[in-house]
Order: sequence, then structure tokens, then C-alpha cells
Amino acid sequence: MHFHLKEKVMKINKNTRISTLIDENKDTIDVIASINKNFKKLKNPILRKVLAPRVSIADAAKVGGVSIEHLLEKLRAIGFEFEGDPDQIKDHEEKHSVVHQPEKKNLNRDKLVILDVRPTLDSGKDPFDIIMKTVKVLKDGETLKIINTFEPIPLIRKLQAKGYESWTERPDDGTVVTYFRFNNSQWVDDEVEKVVKKSKRTFEEELTRFGGHVKQIDVRELEMPEPMVTILKEIESLKDGEALYVDHKKIPQYLLPELEQRDFEILYKEIDCNHTVLLIFKEESN
Repeated sequence: MHFHLKEKVMKINKNTRISTLIDENKDTIDVIASINKNFKKLKNPILRKVLAPRVSIADAAKVGGVSIEHLLEKLRAIGFEFEGDPDQIKDHEEKHSVVHQPEKKNLNRDKLVILDVRPTLDSGKDPFDIIMKTVKVLKDGETLKIINTFEPIPLIRKLQAKGYESWTERPDDGTVVTYFRFNNSQWVDDEVEKVVKKSKRTFEEELTRFGGHVKQIDVRELEMPEPMVTILKEIESLKDGEALYVDHKKIPQYLLPELEQRDFEILYKEIDCNHTVLLIFKEESN
């Protein structure tokens, strides 16, 4: 007598990565590819390695222009089981849009940095590092224009967390163009939370506590990356009980991880849209 053990069904949810689905069932590639021609890239092993780990089921539905329900239905057909309440899917789609897309703003062509990542993707390479390197050297007021064949949802999320607003256009030529521009007023980055929230005092309270032991510098007129270099050099020479007061144009996003690594704390106060003051210090150990 032979007994056939029932195969264990993999449970999935909207956050399950496409790479996880493919590892479980190779038919996932054909299912996802059937939704949108851009997902045919998953048939390329190199591009699959690049894209699949970054894209969730919810992301894939968004990029493919279909509802999560529709995608889940296709995945059920090849043996996956949705984990959770199906009735909550629509609520999630309505209440948790991927990112706020502001109205298109007038673009200054002199401050537009254009990056076409289609050749990189077609060659089987990952454009992520190229994009992030380009973002890192963007100057104040510049807008990054990325030309692609699909909406880069994971990238939009990542840059939104770093304070970049974005909007997407779909020209008639089949390309997808996404613009990124830094928006200091909307930036609530995890790095800010990790470094700023350490202090139990307000900006003014900390400034008063240090009294006359405050060194002041103004980096507003310096070209990138000189503000960050200057600040890092100055904090290395701070004595115990001293703080660094910096006049800056904005919260320096790339400086924050460096400060955290060095155990420095930072508080900031916005004076106006082009002037933010920073107070950088080390908390005295008890």
C-alpha cells in the first residue's frame, strides 16, 4: 500500500518577495511575466537576480498595473495560498499607496540630471549602484530624471525615505520616466529619528547647557561635498564638553550615519527654507 503525502502549500502575503516565490515554484516566472511585458525580464537569469529580491507581490502588482487581488489569484492557480484576510487587500491598496506623487513641477533644464538605465538593464547589470551614486552627487535644486521601462517602486520607496519626492510620466514611446527631487520639508528619515531622538532635551536646552563651549561654523556657501567634509573634520577636534553649532542649508542626510557611527548626537532647528542650524555633540557619560 502506497501513501501519498500531501505537499505542503506555501503561504504568501502582499509583502512576499518575488524571489521567494520563484525559489518555491519556477512557474512563478511565467505567471508574473504574463501580467506585464516588462516582467518578461524575469526570464533572464541575471536580471531575475537583480529584480526579484527587491520586488514584493504588492510592488509587482503596482508595476504591472493590476490589483493585488488579480496577482494573488494567478499565484493561487499554481499552488500558493494567501495568508490573511482577503477582504483587507482592497483597504490596504486604498490606504497605503506606494508613495505620495506630487504634481509635476516646472523643471529647470539647467538643473536636470538625466539617467537612462535601459541599456544597463538590457546588458544584464544592476543599475541600482549607478543610480545611488548619481543621487549622492546631486547638487542643491537639481532633479534626477530616470528613464526606464517600468516604474521603479522599490527605488521610489528608498529615496522617499531619504527625503526625495517623485513623480512619474509615461510618454507614448513606451518608456517610464521618473523624477526625483530632494524635499527637505518632507524628509522624515529613519537616520534622523535614530540620531536626533537620542537627546532628551530640546535644541535650545542643549545649546544653553553647553554655554560658552560651542564652536560655530557656517557651511552654507560651500560646494558639495565640502559641508560634510568640513563638519566631520571639526567634530574630530571637539574637546570634552564642547558642541559644534553649524549653519547649514538643510539637514545633511549623508552625514547622519557618520555621526551615529561616531556616537555623536545632533539636534536641528529650521530657520527658513534655506537655513537650518545644527547642534552636534556627544552626551557626557555618567
